[in-house]
Amino acid sequence: MKNESVVDLIKDLTAKLSAVAEEFNGRVAHAADPVVAGAEPSEAELVAQAEEILAERRMRRRFLPAELFHEPAWDMLLALFASRDERLPMNIKALVSMSDAPVTTSQRWIEHLYKLKLIDRVIDPTDRRRVEISLSHSGDQAMRSYLRALRRH
Repeated sequence: MKNESVVDLIKDLTAKLSAVAEEFNGRVAHAADPVVAGAEPSEAELVAQAEEILAERRMRRRFLPAELFHEPAWDMLLALFASRDERLPMNIKALVSMSDAPVTTSQRWIEHLYKLKLIDRVIDPTDRRRVEISLSHSGDQAMRSYLRALRRH
Protein backbone atom coordinates (compact mmCIF):
# COMPACT_ATOMS: atom_id res chain seq x y z
CA MET A 1 0.00 0.00 0.00
CA LYS A 2 2.91 2.32 0.72
CA ASN A 3 4.23 1.77 -2.82
CA GLU A 4 0.80 2.58 -4.18
CA SER A 5 0.68 5.93 -2.36
CA VAL A 6 4.20 6.81 -3.56
CA VAL A 7 3.22 5.93 -7.14
CA ASP A 8 0.05 8.02 -6.83
CA LEU A 9 2.08 10.91 -5.41
CA ILE A 10 4.56 10.70 -8.31
CA LYS A 11 1.70 10.63 -10.84
CA ASP A 12 0.10 13.63 -9.17
CA LEU A 13 3.38 15.57 -9.17
CA THR A 14 4.01 14.64 -12.81
CA ALA A 15 0.56 15.91 -13.79
CA LYS A 16 1.12 19.16 -11.91
CA LEU A 17 4.58 19.66 -13.45
CA SER A 18 3.11 19.02 -16.89
CA ALA A 19 0.45 21.66 -16.28
CA VAL A 20 3.11 24.15 -15.12
CA ALA A 21 5.21 23.38 -18.23
CA GLU A 22 2.21 23.95 -20.50
CA GLU A 23 1.46 27.29 -18.80
CA PHE A 24 5.10 28.31 -19.11
CA ASN A 25 5.20 27.38 -22.82
CA GLY A 26 2.01 29.34 -23.41
CA ARG A 27 3.50 32.42 -21.76
CA VAL A 28 6.72 32.10 -23.76
CA ALA A 29 4.75 31.83 -27.00
CA HIS A 30 2.64 34.84 -25.97
CA ALA A 31 5.76 36.89 -25.20
CA ALA A 32 7.27 35.96 -28.58
CA ASP A 33 4.22 37.34 -30.42
CA PRO A 34 5.54 40.57 -32.02
CA VAL A 35 2.35 42.51 -31.35
CA VAL A 36 2.24 41.48 -27.72
CA ALA A 37 5.98 41.68 -27.08
CA GLY A 38 6.16 45.17 -28.53
CA ALA A 39 8.37 44.41 -31.52
CA GLU A 40 10.19 47.46 -32.77
CA PRO A 41 8.29 49.29 -35.50
CA SER A 42 10.00 49.59 -38.86
CA GLU A 43 11.51 52.82 -40.12
CA ALA A 44 8.61 53.20 -42.55
CA GLU A 45 6.07 52.77 -39.74
CA LEU A 46 7.73 55.47 -37.64
CA VAL A 47 7.88 57.86 -40.60
CA ALA A 48 4.21 57.15 -41.40
CA GLN A 49 3.32 57.80 -37.77
CA ALA A 50 5.13 61.16 -37.81
CA GLU A 51 3.34 62.09 -41.05
CA GLU A 52 0.01 61.12 -39.51
CA ILE A 53 0.62 63.24 -36.41
CA LEU A 54 1.58 66.19 -38.60
CA ALA A 55 -1.56 65.76 -40.72
CA GLU A 56 -3.74 65.53 -37.61
CA ARG A 57 -2.18 68.72 -36.26
CA ARG A 58 -2.97 70.52 -39.50
CA MET A 59 -6.52 69.21 -39.53
CA ARG A 60 -7.18 70.73 -36.09
CA ARG A 61 -6.45 74.15 -37.58
CA ARG A 62 -9.31 73.72 -40.04
CA PHE A 63 -11.84 73.49 -37.22
CA LEU A 64 -10.34 75.49 -34.38
CA PRO A 65 -8.32 78.71 -34.12
CA ALA A 66 -4.69 78.04 -35.11
CA GLU A 67 -3.40 80.05 -32.14
CA LEU A 68 -4.58 77.24 -29.85
CA PHE A 69 -2.04 74.86 -31.39
CA HIS A 70 0.97 77.05 -32.01
CA GLU A 71 3.97 74.75 -31.60
CA PRO A 72 6.27 75.50 -34.53
CA ALA A 73 9.22 73.61 -33.06
CA TRP A 74 7.16 70.43 -32.74
CA ASP A 75 5.83 70.78 -36.29
CA MET A 76 9.39 71.23 -37.54
CA LEU A 77 10.68 68.17 -35.66
CA LEU A 78 7.84 66.06 -37.05
CA ALA A 79 8.46 67.38 -40.57
CA LEU A 80 12.19 66.69 -40.35
CA PHE A 81 11.57 63.17 -39.09
CA ALA A 82 8.98 62.51 -41.79
CA SER A 83 11.27 63.89 -44.52
CA ARG A 84 13.95 61.37 -43.62
CA ASP A 85 12.34 58.99 -46.11
CA GLU A 86 13.74 61.11 -48.92
CA ARG A 87 17.09 61.13 -47.09
CA LEU A 88 17.45 64.80 -47.94
CA PRO A 89 17.84 67.63 -45.49
CA MET A 90 15.29 70.42 -45.64
CA ASN A 91 16.20 73.97 -46.43
CA ILE A 92 15.08 76.68 -44.04
CA LYS A 93 12.36 77.94 -46.38
CA ALA A 94 10.72 74.50 -46.62
CA LEU A 95 11.02 73.97 -42.88
CA VAL A 96 9.49 77.36 -42.12
CA SER A 97 6.53 76.51 -44.35
CA MET A 98 5.98 73.30 -42.36
CA SER A 99 5.72 75.22 -39.09
CA ASP A 100 2.81 77.48 -40.07
CA ALA A 101 4.49 80.29 -38.14
CA PRO A 102 5.92 83.62 -39.21
CA VAL A 103 9.42 83.41 -40.70
CA THR A 104 11.08 85.24 -37.80
CA THR A 105 9.37 83.02 -35.23
CA SER A 106 10.35 79.90 -37.13
CA GLN A 107 13.94 81.07 -37.46
CA ARG A 108 14.13 81.67 -33.71
CA TRP A 109 12.84 78.14 -33.13
CA ILE A 110 15.36 76.72 -35.59
CA GLU A 111 18.12 78.49 -33.65
CA HIS A 112 16.73 77.12 -30.37
CA LEU A 113 16.48 73.56 -31.74
CA TYR A 114 20.08 73.89 -32.92
CA LYS A 115 21.24 75.06 -29.47
CA LEU A 116 19.43 72.08 -27.94
CA LYS A 117 21.38 69.87 -30.40
CA LEU A 118 18.17 68.44 -31.85
CA ILE A 119 18.95 69.59 -35.40
CA ASP A 120 22.02 70.07 -37.56
CA ARG A 121 22.56 73.01 -39.90
CA VAL A 122 24.80 72.78 -42.95
CA ILE A 123 25.53 75.57 -45.40
CA ASP A 124 25.02 74.40 -48.97
CA PRO A 125 28.50 74.46 -50.60
CA THR A 126 27.03 75.36 -54.00
CA ASP A 127 24.84 78.19 -52.72
CA ARG A 128 26.13 79.63 -49.47
CA ARG A 129 22.83 81.51 -48.94
CA ARG A 130 21.06 78.17 -48.55
CA VAL A 131 21.15 76.36 -45.19
CA GLU A 132 20.13 72.72 -45.00
CA ILE A 133 18.48 71.46 -41.81
CA SER A 134 18.24 67.85 -40.66
CA LEU A 135 17.66 66.08 -37.38
CA SER A 136 20.83 65.54 -35.40
CA HIS A 137 21.59 62.09 -34.08
CA SER A 138 20.18 63.03 -30.66
CA GLY A 139 17.11 64.63 -32.29
CA ASP A 140 16.54 61.52 -34.36
CA GLN A 141 16.87 59.27 -31.32
CA ALA A 142 14.52 61.45 -29.28
CA MET A 143 11.88 61.38 -32.03
CA ARG A 144 12.23 57.63 -32.48
CA SER A 145 11.91 57.05 -28.74
CA TYR A 146 8.85 59.27 -28.54
CA LEU A 147 7.13 57.63 -31.52
CA ARG A 148 7.88 54.13 -30.19
CA ALA A 149 6.53 55.07 -26.75
CA LEU A 150 3.44 56.54 -28.39
CA ARG A 151 2.84 53.26 -30.25
CA ARG A 152 3.17 51.26 -27.02
CA HIS A 153 0.80 53.60 -25.22
